[in-house]
Amino acid sequence: MKKRHIIPIEKLHLIAGFSLILSGFLAYFTDGFEMTMSWVIFGAMYISMSDIGEGDMSEEKLNHTSHTIRRLFGYVGATFSLVLVFFYLNKFFL
Repeated sequence: MKKRHIIPIEKLHLIAGFSLILSGFLAYFTDGFEMTMSWVIFGAMYISMSDIGEGDMSEEKLNHTSHTIRRLFGYVGATFSLVLVFFYLNKFFL
């Protein structure tokens, strides 16, 4: 029986990626074109990492320490990219 997580790592990467891209577009109004491009490129890299195939992993690989660390940082990336979106939205609207 495979362990099911609340949010699969692929979805965490998609959340982080699209949040970073949105932050990039919002950064244009506060930090300029260069910062926009940096966030968009970084977000695109996260989106491209979303296809790692966690659903096809064996139980052994799912329980391996390296996968647990990737999952942890997937949550960190998704959480902080959402924080960044709200930071730029706050700068934009205030």
